[in-house]
Amino acid sequence: MSASINDIELLAQLKTGSLPAFQYFYSAYRQWLYVTAVSILKNETEAQELVQDLFIDFWQKDLSARIDLSTTNSLKNFLFVSIRNRCLNKIAKDATRSKRLKDIILPETYTYPQSRLENNELKEQLETAISQLPERQSIAFRLAYQEHKTRKEIAAFMDTSEETVKKQVATALKTLRASLKKILF
Repeated sequence: MSASINDIELLAQLKTGSLPAFQYFYSAYRQWLYVTAVSILKNETEAQELVQDLFIDFWQKDLSARIDLSTTNSLKNFLFVSIRNRCLNKIAKDATRSKRLKDIILPETYTYPQSRLENNELKEQLETAISQLPERQSIAFRLAYQEHKTRKEIAAFMDTSEETVKKQVATALKTLRASLKKILF
């Protein structure tokens, strides 16, 4: 049998929830997906995690149901597009996180805490300042900066628009900078 017929048969077995078919599928495609992810991410550890997550989702969320059995390349195409999209999403999320970190600009005169006690005091002061924000701003800020969620994820969680989230986080940052500046200087 040709490889494409095997893929169709394999996919048909995966759609029935066959564990041996999944094990064969895993061993047949893991390395190829890993190499693809590494070529996009340029990071072996992240690539390995994304490939593993794809296989977990494939099994637990029954992703095989989304694949068309009528074309011979549908399985490979689905896997390639899935891993590529996961890699691009990872890159975008990392870029968002980096941008957020750059938004927290410390003044040149700032000195880093010398002891654990000073660090704990700063955390308490920040926590106090965050708790004084309006509730929605506080939630948006915590999700963005403490849980590293994207605007889209925050908007879905808060049942609001991404633009509203952007404004809430920006306002929270401005307020926090002002209140911490009063405390620290």
